[in-house]
Amino acid sequence: MRKENHASMGKGKCGGSWRVYATAAAAAILVGLASMPIEAAPKGTEPVSVRELPLPPTAPSDKPGSCTRQVNSHGTGCMSASEYGIEEGPSYMWDGHHVLLTVILEGAPPAPDPASIYSGVQVIMIKTDGTHFPNGDAWKCLTCGVPEENEVGINREGRSPIPFKFSSLGSKPPAFDHPQPLFDHPQAFHDGKRVLAGTNILDCGPHQLNTSACTPQHLHIYPIEWRGTLNNSGAGVRMIMRELRLNPDDVHIGWNSFVPPPKFDELGLFGRLDFEKGPKAGIQHYEIEDVYAMLSNKPQFASVMPDPAHPGILLHNPANGVIGEFRGFSSDGKSALGVGIEESGNMDLFLTNLQTGQSTRITSDPSYTDPAKMSPDDRWVVYMNPRQSDRHMYYAALQGIPPLTDMLTVAMSTCCYNNGNRRFFQPYLLSVDDKREGNPGQQLNAGPGTPGSASDPNWNGRADPTWSPDGMHVVYWQALVTTPACGGQNPLPCPASTEPGGRRTRLMLATLTGRRPSVRMQVRPVSDVVPWGVPLHIGGPVPTHDNHIEPGKYILVGKISGKADVDIVGSEGAVSSIAVRYINYSDDGRHIINGTEQAQRGGRMGLVILHSDIKTSGVQNGTKVTSEPGGYVFDWQGTISGKLTSTVDEHVYIPPKKGA
Repeated sequence: MRKENHASMGKGKCGGSWRVYATAAAAAILVGLASMPIEAAPKGTEPVSVRELPLPPTAPSDKPGSCTRQVNSHGTGCMSASEYGIEEGPSYMWDGHHVLLTVILEGAPPAPDPASIYSGVQVIMIKTDGTHFPNGDAWKCLTCGVPEENEVGINREGRSPIPFKFSSLGSKPPAFDHPQPLFDHPQAFHDGKRVLAGTNILDCGPHQLNTSACTPQHLHIYPIEWRGTLNNSGAGVRMIMRELRLNPDDVHIGWNSFVPPPKFDELGLFGRLDFEKGPKAGIQHYEIEDVYAMLSNKPQFASVMPDPAHPGILLHNPANGVIGEFRGFSSDGKSALGVGIEESGNMDLFLTNLQTGQSTRITSDPSYTDPAKMSPDDRWVVYMNPRQSDRHMYYAALQGIPPLTDMLTVAMSTCCYNNGNRRFFQPYLLSVDDKREGNPGQQLNAGPGTPGSASDPNWNGRADPTWSPDGMHVVYWQALVTTPACGGQNPLPCPASTEPGGRRTRLMLATLTGRRPSVRMQVRPVSDVVPWGVPLHIGGPVPTHDNHIEPGKYILVGKISGKADVDIVGSEGAVSSIAVRYINYSDDGRHIINGTEQAQRGGRMGLVILHSDIKTSGVQNGTKVTSEPGGYVFDWQGTISGKLTSTVDEHVYIPPKKGA
């Protein structure tokens, strides 16, 4: 029987944390993880208990027929044992008792065996309250066995692909003999009858998805289409949709699209879902209308801009239009969640009002921040961050530096949260009102790191975490480090999985035991118009982020003291070098920056050369130094040559080694 350990403490603001694992109340549906001793939690955290949610039995292999009745007595399928067994997700149903998840099922017998339908990429619904569906399973496959006539024209991998669905590095993902449906990041509509899954929508008509009345014969899968063919240098360009997020108003969605060559860029986009079922529409589908790019190339939307009244002077603007990579919406639907850089090297989360474009920074942590979800009352955010591993501190540890060289060094801010298919993320909880400098919030699963436990550092969090509708629970999933991110030439030994059947993924539920349920917001449809954004029209130009500064010599005056002499070199709109000299520079009176830094573009995309000799004083005493004369040479995968060392209050940080 699985035990649950609770750390008991008073209420308090987020800080460090220690987490506990498992629950006796759900022992009937949880298997395979050792109990852990009760430990005292540090002061300043709130109590949390973490347990594992049930998943389908593990397939002994990917060989057809390996998922036998001995493995799954109900004949309802087996899950891939690989670290790709979970695709992306999860999300809560609005009833608060079910979680949606996209998984890969393997080992099904061939047709005409009834169990042959339990194969490939599928969306399942999982009970979170310890109960079972009528067949005795704690999970139900929504998409298994849907008739062909109910899924005409659905988007599959290869037809409307989502780039980087599987990592190009790391172990080999499962192979299929035909294109698989695009079902990542399933998200429920409030009506309980529909689910956005990838670039498709599952619809059970009049039936609730969590009832026996919703059978595969009643479920329809409709593709989402965006006629996103724009004009790029005279050629039609198909803008690929990826990472779709449903607005809480159930009417609008947001997503990301890469801008194709010759200029590589990424746009956060916003549009309205319309169901097309008339004869002129051809196949029944959802069309995206009134599409806006959530960007503005007005000077005041740039992080740094030339002062129009004083030539040669730069202004560090308040945050506006900070979307970067779009990550979702606020729970009232009125703001978009994205990532951006307010101070050099620090990738943080911002909420941007869809009507005004004003952005609010909600994290202030010297590390890389990405997958995130706002709480139902918008007072908290749960996000994935590698802060506990210190992998980004070699570059981002020094705070208070304006984002000048970051126009060229953004790859350094985004590279090292992963090693191939291994992500170093763990879930963090942060109050939106508690943006203390350097405060990552409370790690939900922190603990002693016992193998197989909730705090085992070899189990890494993935995208995306999600909240229960009452704000009491956070669900996230993890994957166990797998070769080549361990073993072989890698100095890290590959751990054996303690999950049933050796499964290398798991679904975790963190309960905020000291809280009371919050009242759900009543969300009204937001406007179709993003006034500060760029409307997209079929055949129109592809917008890009063009808030660059023309080459020249500038001065950026500190808001409190000092200055930065800035020398920007480039031609034809492309910056090739940015050199900065800081003289007692301070924007807040707490961080004082002195020294020099220069970033140079290398000979290929993503290659950058950094020369740094910076000292900080005030509330943070530190240095950021590169080896010279060659500097630190870096590309998307890590260090090429040279050294970069940051030291803060006697803590020394160096870049992670390649492959580790």
